Amino acid sequence: MSNPVRKTNAQLVETINQLKAQSRDTGAPVWRDVAMRLSKSRKNWAQPNLSRVSRHAPEGATVLVPGKLLGSGELTNGHTIAAYSVSTGAREKIEAAGGRVMTYGELMNENPTGKGVVILG
Repeated sequence: MSNPVRKTNAQLVETINQLKAQSRDTGAPVWRDVAMRLSKSRKNWAQPNLSRVSRHAPEGATVLVPGKLLGSGELTNGHTIAAYSVSTGAREKIEAAGGRVMTYGELMNENPTGKGVVILG
């Protein structure tokens, strides 16, 4: 078995470690799942558009994107969305629709067990 590629982005490594720690502390599998997805090559990360969030996320759900959220499409209702990164256009549309964008850390503080969180990948 080959050695896994080491991440060099210190912020990303810290985020992955925080997600794994949260999963260990709470027993919630959602955080470990996202940590494992972010550990993969960046070209394999999820890059959904807002139109996909509108189609697949239930109303009022907290959406977790293990990657970058892109701004194509429209958002019909205000979702709370946590992503590793969010394009400027996506952030503007989310806030205009009455939603909010948050970091993984903020989401883990507000919802330690990840209850009701929908992973959109």
